[in-house]
Amino acid sequence: MRYKPSKPAAIVSCVVGAGMLVFGIVQLIDADDAKVRAFVGFWCISLVAILGLNVWAAFSERGSLGTFVGGGPSAGNPGAGADTNGGGSGDGGQP
Repeated sequence: MRYKPSKPAAIVSCVVGAGMLVFGIVQLIDADDAKVRAFVGFWCISLVAILGLNVWAAFSERGSLGTFVGGGPSAGNPGAGADTNGGGSGDGGQP
């Protein structure tokens, strides 16, 4: 089972990220201080990575930003290890 965000959410994230990247590039061009240029450069590199992930999630058939992995103690027996007392104590239903 895969977790995949909705296409509209990924597309909106791409649009917002692209706007932020344009802002960052303009600031990078206008920056005079080396520290400011370093920060804005890191900003732009981070945005490229975020945009890449969102484009992949939005337009790839198998793209995802997170994956649900099956397994663990209840993999072979659905419902095993579930809290049956309704208390949420995590003790497997023991009173």
